[in-house]
Amino acid sequence: MLRAIHRSDISQLLTIENAVHVVPWTEETFKACFDAGYLGWMIEVEQKMLGFIIISQTADECHVLNICVARAHQHKGLGRKLLNYALDYARKNHVMIAYLEVRRSNTRAISLYEKMKFHQVGERKGYYPTVSGNEDALIFAMTLKA
Repeated sequence: MLRAIHRSDISQLLTIENAVHVVPWTEETFKACFDAGYLGWMIEVEQKMLGFIIISQTADECHVLNICVARAHQHKGLGRKLLNYALDYARKNHVMIAYLEVRRSNTRAISLYEKMKFHQVGERKGYYPTVSGNEDALIFAMTLKA
């Protein structure tokens, strides 16, 4: 089942985030997202979160801030499902463009984004922290048509 995420889901968000990301978001970061009014959805089966997406949205653009799928459920199309849902939501709200950043080394995510018609539009040097320094982010964008 796909549903909106709520502040009460933070412990589940952290469980997946900590298991998947090299430098995971903190509880404070998730709380700040809720405080800022960012939007998010999760895929849940039997009250267990399998993955989530969080976006920020303005009048004409959205930014995918975080997309994460539990390791045991990766490569099953859940990331694509979450991203499609968020992009459809944005289209319905007349958003014109979607952006996201991805680690240069995350070739599986890059492949997904390219298959979904995102195009690289730039990069940010040293954007992502790692355990031994920083890694560049590739910036991708997709024009959305209502």
